[in-house]
Amino acid sequence: MDREELFAFLDIESGADFQYFENFADLAECEEEIESDVIYDMLEDVDLKTFAEICESFFYETLESVPGDQIDLYNLIENIKRALIGLAEAARGEEDNALLQLADELNRFRIWYSVEKFAECKDLSNDKVSYLSIRDALVNARLEKLGTDEYTYDFSEALEYELEEFIMTYADLAGAEDDE
Repeated sequence: MDREELFAFLDIESGADFQYFENFADLAECEEEIESDVIYDMLEDVDLKTFAEICESFFYETLESVPGDQIDLYNLIENIKRALIGLAEAARGEEDNALLQLADELNRFRIWYSVEKFAECKDLSNDKVSYLSIRDALVNARLEKLGTDEYTYDFSEALEYELEEFIMTYADLAGAEDDE
């Protein structure tokens, strides 16, 4: 997917239009192949403070869907959220390579969440096992809370996500909070 196709998919005219929860959700949930440099091109024009806010909202909604017995998955997703928000804050501060790292990490998350990793979901009514993307398994878990079929989930294969080491000092974090 090139830049124009990405913008059409996200229903935006430029990176500056990437300012809504739906934009972030559509990108994170996209199964199409997108190169990190295409995401980088878009992020160059994105208001990174708004990006951090919609990222926070997206992950809040996502974490609400994690089944209560999946603590490791919850912690992993929370750490991915922190990394993305930290990189957005670093890029706002114009730290070297922070925007490139943000594009790379966002793309890694998108691929992990919607494309490559799977969870085992077992329908308790008929013992049927299916393998769903992390995204789809969490949608399933959310629907389950609304009274649909009950499932057991095994996200153990999905826990294979290595977060890059991003160094932010306490002063960087305090400065980011002061900007709000």
